[in-house]
Amino acid sequence: MTSTPSLWPRPSEAVRELMRKGAELAQTLPPEWIERLNQSLFSSPEDAKLLEDPVILAACRRANRAELLHWASANLQRPGEPVEPYVSADMVDTAKELARRGLSELLMNVARSAQNTAWELWMKMAFSLTQDSVVLEEFLEVSSHSISEFIDNNMRVVTQIILEEKNALTHDDHIDKRTLVSRLLDGRDVDTEQFARRLGYSLFQKHHACLVWSEIPDAEIQPLEDMARTLAHLTGTVAPLIVFAAPATLWLWMSAAKPLDLNALQGVAHQFPKNRAAIGSPGMGVNGFRRSHLEALTTQRLLGRLAGAPAVATIDQVRMVSLMTQDLRAAREFVLSMLGRLATEPMVLQHSLHAFLANGCNITQTAEELGMHRNTLLRRLERAQDLLPVQLADHRIQIAAALELVIWSTPLNDDTE
Repeated sequence: MTSTPSLWPRPSEAVRELMRKGAELAQTLPPEWIERLNQSLFSSPEDAKLLEDPVILAACRRANRAELLHWASANLQRPGEPVEPYVSADMVDTAKELARRGLSELLMNVARSAQNTAWELWMKMAFSLTQDSVVLEEFLEVSSHSISEFIDNNMRVVTQIILEEKNALTHDDHIDKRTLVSRLLDGRDVDTEQFARRLGYSLFQKHHACLVWSEIPDAEIQPLEDMARTLAHLTGTVAPLIVFAAPATLWLWMSAAKPLDLNALQGVAHQFPKNRAAIGSPGMGVNGFRRSHLEALTTQRLLGRLAGAPAVATIDQVRMVSLMTQDLRAAREFVLSMLGRLATEPMVLQHSLHAFLANGCNITQTAEELGMHRNTLLRRLERAQDLLPVQLADHRIQIAAALELVIWSTPLNDDTE
């Protein structure tokens, strides 16, 4: 519940006008505000580890924006007055999911981090709205009270949702697929034959584990399941194990008797443009079942972190990039030392040189792969080499690695020559 009017004095007209002006700016969602709010999700190592889950990360980002817009809209209409709590569908789903994982306290940490960041942004803006010290003091006091009460009330609602979810879990004796599989993934002893009977999937085979998810709001389960079955079909798996792990995430295990074709995987990505998938390497038996799933999780975290990552990828495709991004500062220094000015040039040059190196420096094969004339490719390669700070012939492996990192880290766009 919000504070009662008797405990919430009406601000002066000057402060109400400033609140209205500030709310108008906040409603435009300034890019620097969104960036700072997104960064606030990683205020501690524990939070960052959790938010490597792309689905939860995307939901938290949307929830932050929704709460900001709600608070701004309320102050635009009734500046300086109490703001009713607002908990978006994203926040409800996230709260329930974290309750199931036993990580509810992290949601509170995220909320407090967002509150601190919002206050810093608002306070910085305040000094651009007025130079009157008396009005400014009242304005900051009213703003701090408003933001704090709004977040506190939201957290009360979220806490009630979490308690209800925990209570439901406590009284639910039904053992579902996720519970059974989680026992196996946690390393507990499992009767493998009974596991196979209950889930219709044998552990006595070589597996590919996969995560299929969507980062869009209100994602539907059916397209995710369709994508999971399409991926399983690529390996010839008739009866894959599909587990509903979260509102927008599926866990998938399929036979690895038939190797995956990377071109076919990209075809699946085009078929399901709103979904993503991360695939572990093949593994035999119970240990392979676990290990491949952990590799799929590692792949998913990298895909969620790097802006240029493809929609579908395997652990083998990301191993090098994953290692190179463990130390971001060192990675940036490596890229600059190998690529120099090429690192900031249009992506078309970087892609051309990367494809040339990937094809063993074969001009004809590279031109065919890129679908361009041989002479066009030669011009691009000449331009790219002119921008390098080192000789290509002496540093092919290092340059290829640096290009791989840049391409995975840069959002796709429509660069032209």
